[in-house]
Order: sequence, then C-alpha cells, then structure tokens
Amino acid sequence: MGSRSVRDGKGHRAYRREQAALKRRTKVEDLPCGYGSPSGWGCGEHIDTDLPSTHRMSFTADHDKAIANGGRLVGQVLVPMHRRCNSLKSDHAATEIWAAS
Repeated sequence: MGSRSVRDGKGHRAYRREQAALKRRTKVEDLPCGYGSPSGWGCGEHIDTDLPSTHRMSFTADHDKAIANGGRLVGQVLVPMHRRCNSLKSDHAATEIWAAS
C-alpha cells in the first residue's frame, strides 16, 4: 500500500485533528522544533505558528517514524517541526549505534 493511499484513507481526518491540536499546544506552550522527538530530530528553535504554511519556517507535525518506513498515519507521536527541518529529515530512520564487543 503506497503512502499516498494511506494519507487519503480512513485515518486522514483523525490525523488532521491531532495535527491541529499539536499546533494549538505548540502556540500556547511555545514548544520548540523537535520537542519530544524520540529520534532527536529538529533544530530546537521557536516555531511561529502564525506563518503561512508555505513558509520554510512554518509549523508542521512530523511523524517520528515516517509513513514510508512503516509508520502509521494515526496513533504515533507527532512532533512539532519547522517545514524546513521536516524536509531535511525526510523519511530518514533513526540510527542505532552498537558498541563493538
């Protein structure tokens, strides 16, 4: 199943509600870019939630595990990010580093 069909499917409205709630929380609590990201992505700078959605520093809600890498549209942690930071992250997966034994 392609990521396009996932985005247009059953969970799309629920995702939009979660995204809007995160945007409100980001504005009220002044959450920084990447706040709460288990994988550590994000620049940590202020996000201006009033910028137009096309601006490179505008708010986006990022899925920590990209849909392209098996993440779900709904039910996973959404992370506030700048559009630019989210674009740089793309669908990169978190890297685990193991110590040599």
